[in-house]
Amino acid sequence: MTADLFDNVAEAQPSREVIADGAVLLRGFVRPIENELIDAVRAVVAQSPFRRMTTPGGHLMSVAMTNCGERGWITDHTGYRYDPIDPRTGAPWPAMPPVLRDLA
Repeated sequence: MTADLFDNVAEAQPSREVIADGAVLLRGFVRPIENELIDAVRAVVAQSPFRRMTTPGGHLMSVAMTNCGERGWITDHTGYRYDPIDPRTGAPWPAMPPVLRDLA
């Protein structure tokens, strides 16, 4: 296994940092399952690729996104909503991988 650029970052900074009321940054929290998480995201993306959606006002969003689970957040000329169908593929969104559900 090759060395990771960030292998020593968690050691240089606190592992738990309160960044706002009710919001905590947990550095290194997913390190034990990082490979499983990456594989899960890749599997979702293989079924529903990342895409830049268009807002109701016709603006292209700067972020590319995808969804998984029973409903996905989408936006288009008709508005913002949660929908069970991926508008690009016409199929239901991929199932949420257990590793993501367990992490949440």
